[in-house]
Amino acid sequence: MKTVTFYHSVICPRCFMAGLFLSRQLRDFPDVTVEKVEYLANMGSSHKADVHTIPSLVAGEEKLSGFFLTNSGKRRFLEAL
Repeated sequence: MKTVTFYHSVICPRCFMAGLFLSRQLRDFPDVTVEKVEYLANMGSSHKADVHTIPSLVAGEEKLSGFFLTNSGKRRFLEAL
């Protein structure tokens, strides 16, 4: 089982859209689980993980955030796991 950490905020509309996309895509990736981290409530642990923008996806040493967090980018990120 592979884990993707999804750094988001409940007040972020881009995060909401990224979360919807992820939940739909996970049907194609049954071996991937998503752990959600509320960025604003967990800024210390987010910064320790070197996450400074939301939404962000992290799997091991791989990170995807900001400008690169397009639907096609998220799909490629999941496929590369």
